[in-house]
Amino acid sequence: MKKTGTSAALVYPGASGWRVRLPTGQTTSVQALDEAAAALPAGAPVHLALPCNAAVLERMTLPSTSRDELSGMVTLQLEKTLPYGVDEVSTDFDVIKQGENESTLISVAANHAQLDQLCEPLKSKAFVPEKVTLYAQHVAASCSPDGTTLCIWPEDGQTIVAICEQGKLGYAQILPTTDPVEVTTELSGVLLRAEMEGVPTDFAHVQIEQGSGGIRDRLSELLGKPVEVFSFDTPLPEPPTNLVPSTWLVEMRRLESTGRLKSRLQLAAILYLLLVAGAFLYLAWLKSRVQKLDAKIAETRPLVEFQTSRQSKWQDMAPALEPSRYTVEILDLLFKNRPNSEVKFTVFEFRPRDFKVEVEATNAGLWSEFLDRLRKEPALSAFKIDSQPPKILADNKVQFSVFGALPK
Repeated sequence: MKKTGTSAALVYPGASGWRVRLPTGQTTSVQALDEAAAALPAGAPVHLALPCNAAVLERMTLPSTSRDELSGMVTLQLEKTLPYGVDEVSTDFDVIKQGENESTLISVAANHAQLDQLCEPLKSKAFVPEKVTLYAQHVAASCSPDGTTLCIWPEDGQTIVAICEQGKLGYAQILPTTDPVEVTTELSGVLLRAEMEGVPTDFAHVQIEQGSGGIRDRLSELLGKPVEVFSFDTPLPEPPTNLVPSTWLVEMRRLESTGRLKSRLQLAAILYLLLVAGAFLYLAWLKSRVQKLDAKIAETRPLVEFQTSRQSKWQDMAPALEPSRYTVEILDLLFKNRPNSEVKFTVFEFRPRDFKVEVEATNAGLWSEFLDRLRKEPALSAFKIDSQPPKILADNKVQFSVFGALPK
């Protein structure tokens, strides 16, 4: 016996409007999905069965029996036939029959934007369908696995004519009327088009929904076969396809986690209060440590000030006490680092912490070379050597100044 999905509420199309079957088995008719949302128990998982006019069906025969290969082939075929990109739809397919090297299947595609608009009344009440199917496939799954079955039922003021093969939907056509005379009149044309597409029309069974009872006798006379009746109220098996968009799955997981999040937030609030209390204790401990450090700094401040003053005095006296800082030594180092004799000193000034030498040279290259040598001189490494760009004289000679200063 085929499994029927009863653990979730099923929202599916009726003869007029929608029907809601609760997990308890109770069935209710409503006119719109906002009424369906009101009829659903809070937190109930929901399956949505779409009417035929909300999906695109396409029967295909493809040269493969591997489902992975068939999936790729179906996508390529839909890229050619759908009026929108395949990334804008949810698609799935059901294999009707297979040969040695080929498969006949029916693909179902539903546009994401249309699904979002259709299901907004459900989603606004936090009912995000966890499974989206086609109601025609539910009907087909209830048919006999032996032979071909013709099924007819009303859907929201229209009539659906479906051909089911071995319990699989093989073909479906929407007739824009529920009038018994018009339906039986158009049925011959529908069956002819189906036969031209390779769909078998030698029916072993004929079924109609009890709401289409007005065509029972006409249909039996037209086809020469007995007509069985099924009811919208009877639970139908779940088909294997699922058209739920991936974004809905993310939203559904978010809603599922909301309940857990509330309890976690309460626990987090308690932990936060404990952390705040711990933080206050830690701040009190830090304040005590800072006070102790301030006391130690106050004790050592006179010694630091003494050391600083001694260091400053030493810096001031270094030119007189340290031979390498003698004025004549500095001048000698400057003289020795001249690139050549064409670099002439015109002024030399020296103070305990800096010096300045004004220079004339025959070209700007000598300025650059002289400055580079001074910066590389180990004996002058304590000084920061700097210079402004040279001034060009009338006879193409250059005049520049070099400064050396100890860090403060």
